[in-house]
Amino acid sequence: AVVSTQSTGILLHDLIIRFPNLLVNWTDKIYARLRDSSSKVRSTTIRVLTNLILNDMVKVKGQISELASCLEDEDAHIRSLTKLFFTELSKKTNAIYNVMADIISHLSDPDAGHSAHQFQSIMKYLFEFIEKDKQAESLVEKLCHRFRATRSDRQWHDLSFCLSLMSYNEKSLKKLLDNIICYHDKLADEQVFANFTLIIEKARKTVKTEELVNDLEVKVRFCHDKGGDEEGSCTEELASQMKQLIMKPPVKPTKARKGRKATKTNESDNEDNFVEPKKVLRPVRGKRKPPVSSEDSDDDLELPEIQQPTSVSEDSDEDFEASLRGASSKTKNTKQVKTKTAPARRSSRR
Repeated sequence: AVVSTQSTGILLHDLIIRFPNLLVNWTDKIYARLRDSSSKVRSTTIRVLTNLILNDMVKVKGQISELASCLEDEDAHIRSLTKLFFTELSKKTNAIYNVMADIISHLSDPDAGHSAHQFQSIMKYLFEFIEKDKQAESLVEKLCHRFRATRSDRQWHDLSFCLSLMSYNEKSLKKLLDNIICYHDKLADEQVFANFTLIIEKARKTVKTEELVNDLEVKVRFCHDKGGDEEGSCTEELASQMKQLIMKPPVKPTKARKGRKATKTNESDNEDNFVEPKKVLRPVRGKRKPPVSSEDSDDDLELPEIQQPTSVSEDSDEDFEASLRGASSKTKNTKQVKTKTAPARRSSRR
């Protein structure tokens, strides 16, 4: 019988690959073999389902919780095959996240027959694949709404345990705080309260906004003490009654903060004794003088004195020419000035 069951599972695997649309409704029969008494049948079934799911021949639905229960199988070989399946499935985008809520709801069902220890061991392994912050934020909201559909204390314990396994940031913690109306009446249970206390302790290490963590702690403690009898008992007005009992003392300022406060006080003290500094008048730079034109420079140029003879004669012509030569040599270093002089007419040519 064991051999025939194994052969039937392998045959169904080949038929589903060839005719996936015709045999898709018969996948429930394959999942049912995961609870077979024979370990050989269970291992063959896990291999068949692993090949079909990873090759996208069968859609992953809520029935995958049957595979998750094999993580706590008696046979070590079956446990290793199941872990290998979920490791390969996690490589697909959001594959485990999409079925996580269904796995939790099916395994936490009292009719499933799993003990609390088995459930916690399975969840610890699966939650290692939830790494993205957006996935954690959405999963927190889904689990909070699951509290309303619970029927027993065991389900409260399982859901609160799953919430305690996640890492929290500001957004995910705010989701937990906003949906407190879904689980406020369950906080009277000691196990649920212990799991939420663990959440608050973890959030203090990762969430920077202390006010958000303190607000959650106030409301959780208040609902636990009051018993959550009324649906609207977790209002801010009533939660303020417990605020003084659990609020931690303010953080002592560090040296840098003390230094900043000291500088602020010194600035405030010096404001009264402040003296306005005298304004230093800088000399105004005047406009540049325009360059001296050549016409103006000619007027200011000192010309050598030329001694003109009183009487013009042949002997005085040589002296006149010599004086002209001396005057031209003196004006070479400054500027040559052209002077027009009319030569004296000789009396002999008249």
